[in-house]
Amino acid sequence: MAKTRHFRKSVLLLCMLPLGGCVSAGSESTRSPLVADKVLRLSPSLSVPLEAIVAGAVLFAVIDPLAPNWEVEARPLGEGRYLLALTMKRFVSGGDGEAYQVMQRAAERLQREAGAVAYSVAAYSEGIDSGLPAARRVARALIELR
Repeated sequence: MAKTRHFRKSVLLLCMLPLGGCVSAGSESTRSPLVADKVLRLSPSLSVPLEAIVAGAVLFAVIDPLAPNWEVEARPLGEGRYLLALTMKRFVSGGDGEAYQVMQRAAERLQREAGAVAYSVAAYSEGIDSGLPAARRVARALIELR
């Protein structure tokens, strides 16, 4: 549910990005811009157009540099076994080789929460999910707690 909502938000924001350059939303005679032709004057020699601020805000919302690089979902399978599903953000700067370390941290957290002595990795795989609007890395692990 949360993934779908985030995906829809991303697609909506990406679709809105080109609208900042549109001249009008109505007939040819009105010629009113979608984003007001205003300028934010920061100092006498420095001003920023409102359309640049809007484009920056949309870009920030899509890329979201403050969000964690990996989303981890732990699904219990019973008898101390868990399936870990790791999904990387679509737009990242680095972090391509960290899936195994993220999986280990998630497994150690599960071990502590369950009061287990140790864990073992029964299966592990990495791959690419080539969904829209951009591909992203994924990893799956089967963890057994002892």
